Amino acid sequence: MNASVIARIAKIVPLAVVAAAGVAACGPTNGGSSVAASAPSVSSSATPGAGAVPTTPAPADTTPAAPTTATPAAEAPAEQAPAAVPAKTDTKAATKPTAKPPTKAPAKPAGGIGITFNGLHQGQKIQVGNQVSFSVTWKNNDPSGTRSVAPVVATQQYEGAQCQRILAMAQGTLERKDTSGWKAMPSLSQGGGTDYAGTGNDAAFTLAAGESRTVEYRMVLDASNQPGRLLVEADAVTPSTYQVLTKGTVTTSVVDSHRPAVASASKPSPLVIGTTPTEFTFNITSPDGPHRLRPTVYLSLPASQGLTGQDVTVEAKIGNEWKSFEVTEDCNGRLGVAPAQLDGAMNGNPVTYTFRVGLKRTPTAPVGIEVGAASDGHYGAVTTLHPTIQH
Repeated sequence: MNASVIARIAKIVPLAVVAAAGVAACGPTNGGSSVAASAPSVSSSATPGAGAVPTTPAPADTTPAAPTTATPAAEAPAEQAPAAVPAKTDTKAATKPTAKPPTKAPAKPAGGIGITFNGLHQGQKIQVGNQVSFSVTWKNNDPSGTRSVAPVVATQQYEGAQCQRILAMAQGTLERKDTSGWKAMPSLSQGGGTDYAGTGNDAAFTLAAGESRTVEYRMVLDASNQPGRLLVEADAVTPSTYQVLTKGTVTTSVVDSHRPAVASASKPSPLVIGTTPTEFTFNITSPDGPHRLRPTVYLSLPASQGLTGQDVTVEAKIGNEWKSFEVTEDCNGRLGVAPAQLDGAMNGNPVTYTFRVGLKRTPTAPVGIEVGAASDGHYGAVTTLHPTIQH
């Protein structure tokens, strides 16, 4: 093979193939053919006509795709190995660290002041007028040292308070037992400020770690309190301050077995503003009998709705005569007649009352008439009448 043939082959076949072909062409013959021509070499399979290059040089020169086809075939295994993405991705996913399960924070030791009621439990029924005795225990659960405590007990705002215009305060008495005996607290209810938090300063004590102190109390709810839920609260207060360290509450249920009730009421007649009052009759009854019963008659709107006591007339029929009563404003702002003013006719049990109510001028809001009863300070639920208003 001369130099010009080798030069043309070098343009088509890689150098390593050319070198191998050159060596084979120059080697010994076997049956008149060279080893390169008779053996299936890389040049004969990868490049068509490579074994007959001397006789067919033109096709090799005019095939431009031959170099790009041969080179990738020889180098494909080396170039595609790094591109085995799935295998690489699977290995990475397999070695991804798993999420650690959430760990619970270590439990904090109990601290502060613990408060426990004794003799007063959740849902306990309290009858108005009856004395209820109970005690409260304050315990220092702080292992780090001593605590000073001013013991305070009072009721929260009460849904059954008779007067709710400003503050819904339960009415009654509360006493605390000190070393010198029973001492009356300023009020049963907390009221609207923080003064109640200072009522335990004169009974303050110091508790060592784990030590406790129990204080006795007794309370009586007035008969004027309506049935409802009453929350009794006990506080641990820093002495000589109004700072409440912690508090505990007990929800009780106020009941009244002496409460009177409206048995029936007639339909009121039309009310003509400035001329004709509305007239109606109602019956009331009481578990304690009629001897202490008194009716209650109030307008269902507060005095702020454009009316005063001078604009309303209230009369009760006693025997065959009508008796007028002064119209005043109660603690809830209603205009009417206080039970103490009425000394109506007692016609057995139930007691029947006949009233008439007049208006001298038109109110700024719809008006109803609330009728009810009181018996020895116990108030019953009211029934509201709605007369037709005419002008």
